[in-house]
Amino acid sequence: MLDLGRLRMLRELKLRGTVAAVAEALGYTPSAISQQLAQLQKDVGCELVERVGRRLRLTEAGEVLAGHAESLLAAAQRAEEEALAASGRVAGTVRVVGFQTALLHVLAPALPRLAAAYPDLIVDILDEEFHRVLQALVLREIDVVLTDEYSHLPRPRRPELAAEVLITERMRLALPEARVSGDGPVRIAGLAGHTWVSGHTGTNHADLLERTCVELGGFRPRVRFRSNDFMVLFAMVAQGGAACLVPDLALAELEEGVAVRDIAEARVSRRMVMWTRVGADVRPSVRAVLDALRASADELAARRPSLVRGAAAGE
Repeated sequence: MLDLGRLRMLRELKLRGTVAAVAEALGYTPSAISQQLAQLQKDVGCELVERVGRRLRLTEAGEVLAGHAESLLAAAQRAEEEALAASGRVAGTVRVVGFQTALLHVLAPALPRLAAAYPDLIVDILDEEFHRVLQALVLREIDVVLTDEYSHLPRPRRPELAAEVLITERMRLALPEARVSGDGPVRIAGLAGHTWVSGHTGTNHADLLERTCVELGGFRPRVRFRSNDFMVLFAMVAQGGAACLVPDLALAELEEGVAVRDIAEARVSRRMVMWTRVGADVRPSVRAVLDALRASADELAARRPSLVRGAAAGE
């Protein structure tokens, strides 16, 4: 009988490429990983890995078994959760990664509903924005991802992942209240000499600002402040005199010293996208979380008419 823990190590070696990376991901020492892979070879009766220089590489037999390991591990997890569900319990841990406003306005309001309906369900939450988040989803490090994507910067879809737009919202300009007159739209082109505040380099927010200023205003923004925290962004607008692109759900209009105006040249939108691995919703725990997030998005859109539930027409 093949050991599922050892099969997982083999699959991780296929995905991550090195024993050191597998050890770090699974919380073992590299020597422990090597020992377990050696035992797996004895169990199977053929060579699964071979040494190339200082690294271990899967043999042809190892590649075949690693391919089966993916479906075997998924089936084992499904079997465990479906047995629990059949007994009337939805249990286990669902790991969710998301960006700030998605966690605040969609995930957090869903937690009381989940806790009341499924007391044995654990939802682990990480507030994070990083480019490899979808790869972490593929690697089964996490189960559900909430990302932002912009009308100017759509994320490429991947065949192994399912993507669903929960909310579409308008991006607007946040400006120092003392420097704004009137309440009409403001031209991006008129802010060419302005100081800007943006998300960290490499985030979608930073990339959006650069592209919006270049395409709509014909200039590259002079960014002097960077943060992924909207409270810091608003402080730099109100007290540092910076301009910023903000989504509707940031609620910038409630901040003292901040004026919010529409962009005159074009509509720029942000979409909140929910990602899972294809087929992950057969797990009762994941399905429960996905349904709760959809219900929360329904309620949010009903409360705020400026939001569109799902993808906006024509975008």
